[in-house]
Amino acid sequence: QINGFPASEDTQPKQNKPEENPDLFEGDMLFPPSMNPIDRGVALRGDEVVWTDGIIPYEIASGYASAQEKFIIASMEKLERLIAINNVQCIRFRPRISSDPYYITIVNGFGCSSHVGQNTGVDMIRRVTLQYPGCFLEAIIMHELLHTLGFFHEQSRPDRDDYIKVNYENIIPGREHNFEKYNNTVVDMLNTSYDYESVMHYPSNAFSVNNHSTIEPLQPNVTIGQRFNLSSIDILEVRILYNCLDTGVTLPPTTTTTTGN
Repeated sequence: QINGFPASEDTQPKQNKPEENPDLFEGDMLFPPSMNPIDRGVALRGDEVVWTDGIIPYEIASGYASAQEKFIIASMEKLERLIAINNVQCIRFRPRISSDPYYITIVNGFGCSSHVGQNTGVDMIRRVTLQYPGCFLEAIIMHELLHTLGFFHEQSRPDRDDYIKVNYENIIPGREHNFEKYNNTVVDMLNTSYDYESVMHYPSNAFSVNNHSTIEPLQPNVTIGQRFNLSSIDILEVRILYNCLDTGVTLPPTTTTTTGN
């Protein structure tokens, strides 16, 4: 149980680290067959990726209890508020209507994952998987929704070696590809600095074979892989990618929220 909510009746196997699906790119990202994810960067810029007018239609598949569905919607609304400027929305999630050509489908499947971007012109299901209870933290849901908006993981940046060290000897054999960094010619870093505090950063023991660090920050006394809230730079990057006027970022207090709060 989480905060008094009964465990889901689904029969999906559970993951200890639900953002580390060995069958998905970097553990939690999906792409259409026509896209080579290795040729993409921290954020994907372009009409084919950015959601039209910042509107992301969604449907929530059966498989969630009513309270779980409400929690997903509340997490979407929080993301909207964080990105908004002076209470003016920059992005908006709304229930899909029949005329929507593109929309996301949220399912209670295996682990936490999302397709990346709108992918205009591609005929596919744009699935966001949020398994109960493992994915039911606000910040984990927002992490996956940032993938939906077009964002990759922070440690994929081409400048990452100035900020972190990857300990390949501690990575599960065969999972080293999840720690690729991307070339400057294909990466759009949106003119922002490296962000240890990003909700999109891997934790220090991601894909660890021995529970030792696979990623070490080069700066002392910093923590990576937080799943509490968006960072100021996370917010700024969404505003830039979606062409919202930046007027500064104010964050609410950082708290950990689970279903039932």
